[in-house]
Amino acid sequence: MIKATIALVLAQLVVPRLRHRSAAERHLLWVVTLIAAAALPLLGAVLPAWQPEWARHVTVNLPASIPYLERWSGTAGGDVIVRATGLEPRSLASRAALAVWGTGTLIAVLLLVAQLRRLRLIASSSQNITDLRLCRLSEEARLAIGLRVRPTLLQSARVAIPFTWGLRPRVLLPASALTWSDQRIRAVLLHEMAHVRRHDWAVHMLAEGVCAVYWFHPLVWLARRQLRSEGERAADDVVLGLGIDAGDYAAYLVDVIRQARLAAPMSTVAMARSSELAIRMASLLGFARNRCAVSRAKVGAAVVLTSLAAVPLGAIATPGVAARIEVRTVRLPAALNATAASPPGTFQTAVRSIRVTAPYSGPAGVIPPEIVEYTTPPLYSDEARQRGIEGIVVAHATVSPDGRVEQARVIRGLGYGLDQNALVALRQWRFRAGSRNGVALSVNALVDIEFSLRQETLNELIANDMATQVGPGVTPPRAVLIVQPPPTPSGASTVVLDVVLLEDGRPKIVRILQSMNPELDETAVRTFEQWRFTPALKDGVPVKVRITAQVNFHD
Repeated sequence: MIKATIALVLAQLVVPRLRHRSAAERHLLWVVTLIAAAALPLLGAVLPAWQPEWARHVTVNLPASIPYLERWSGTAGGDVIVRATGLEPRSLASRAALAVWGTGTLIAVLLLVAQLRRLRLIASSSQNITDLRLCRLSEEARLAIGLRVRPTLLQSARVAIPFTWGLRPRVLLPASALTWSDQRIRAVLLHEMAHVRRHDWAVHMLAEGVCAVYWFHPLVWLARRQLRSEGERAADDVVLGLGIDAGDYAAYLVDVIRQARLAAPMSTVAMARSSELAIRMASLLGFARNRCAVSRAKVGAAVVLTSLAAVPLGAIATPGVAARIEVRTVRLPAALNATAASPPGTFQTAVRSIRVTAPYSGPAGVIPPEIVEYTTPPLYSDEARQRGIEGIVVAHATVSPDGRVEQARVIRGLGYGLDQNALVALRQWRFRAGSRNGVALSVNALVDIEFSLRQETLNELIANDMATQVGPGVTPPRAVLIVQPPPTPSGASTVVLDVVLLEDGRPKIVRILQSMNPELDETAVRTFEQWRFTPALKDGVPVKVRITAQVNFHD
């Protein structure tokens, strides 16, 4: 879809501006554009995948998919597991989109079949032309065009516009053609024979097929309209090139439109349609127009150039699902199932100091920010706890005048996932903003965040924040918005997050349980923060629940 749109946009930007080229050449460009748009999805399926770096960046910045997940179901132990991908082919949204597309394509095909059936009925009620004068003029027009095949010449009182159709070409004239002058009949037959010589009906059917598949795409319909218009003007150029006077020929077109009583079916190549008449008049009567035909060399060049552009574009593979995320309600440790809050004074924050940095350091008199909300303490990763790591992570933070952390990065860390956990906590704290002379400022500060195994259990209790376990009487949440993580070139890896789902379904990242590296840790956190869930319910009331999210990255 994206690749076809790129091809169509480029054609819309380039082809209409080629006014110095002939109508036949512009028609050829529209033909190869539609062929390329139809072939690009097939090329993507058969060609080896090619993922240039710019395609990765484009894909990451595209809107995320929003598949629907089936309701979670609990196991006997109370754990709930869902394996979700960013592009679930059997999701409700995908099935609905496929059904809408299929319905639209079916309707477009049925309309085309109805047009062809109508054309067949008109042909069955038509009569072969036996008039010697018309037969002679038809043969002269065929020889002048250089057409090897002899089209079947028909007439009908049901139509007023001459047109041609079929792989075995037929030319249908209105019954009034018997009264036309030789010059007018010759001009009309030359025009229709030109369509046959140029294989315009086959091209027209190809365009109709592409429109049936891409019925929802306005650029495809616009391209088809441009192709039809350029095809008519190219046939006009052939007629004028064989010596027909432009003024007389324009008068014939106007007269045909005025006398028309029944419009030609859209499945035909008609000589004149009222919607195109003004453009064709301007083209016919314009001086110094390029009316050159398309040579075989130009056709070959167009095919080669289109292939050179379409093959690499079709081979580009936008990165697929980059991670599988396993979500599981966590079994809380027994020490964290307490329902009573800790007595005041039993713990201290992990922040050891906050130091203002440039440009507000020195004698400027800036009062550093102070923590006023400490709802998410820095917590240990599994590896750091096992290794008994303790110490201080120094983070650089920008605290806005409203007390929020706008930017944060680690200046000196401890590793083993503790650095990222310090940032996770820091970003969720609220501060009393730094100030100078009583005026709140945006302040850069160094924050010393201590990790101590002595405080770990109490910090866990704070982080749990009275979260409810999924079990009897608790309706588990389900994911309703899943954001696709970007791909990673670093190979398969796993990041495990500790998360509290709030009452409104937003995930609150508590810590990283299993760390890989700062970049993947940050990606996992930023990705899962965008997920949304239905709230867990206990006795019909939304409650917080504690879960873990395992993010499995792959190429």
